[in-house]
Amino acid sequence: MKNANSAAQAQRSRAFAIAACVSLAAMPMIAMAQDVSGATNTVNTFFTNVTTLLNIASIAIVTIAVIFAGYQIAFNHKRIGDVAPVLIGGFLIGAAAQIARMLLPDDVMATSIVVVDSLMRYA
Repeated sequence: MKNANSAAQAQRSRAFAIAACVSLAAMPMIAMAQDVSGATNTVNTFFTNVTTLLNIASIAIVTIAVIFAGYQIAFNHKRIGDVAPVLIGGFLIGAAAQIARMLLPDDVMATSIVVVDSLMRYA
């Protein structure tokens, strides 16, 4: 009777261990199966708003740099070489959003899908 109880206990322990291993093995699939479209839309909206603000700021910065350079040339009798650093800096700061737009792809989600797919394959 004692051997039957210990055998049953050992069998339950093995069944629990197997169930735990199967559950842990299935965890990544459960985690990756979540729908993240809401979070993706929120992040896309946030970065769209940031891009819009950067475009507005770039217009303002370039305008201020040109006004400052024109004022220096017209009223303080400076040469273009004297105000060139202000103009170049203003154009570079103002063009930051446009340079980022040229360097980044239009569909950023395509890149993230490739990364997630690679992680699922090689993890």
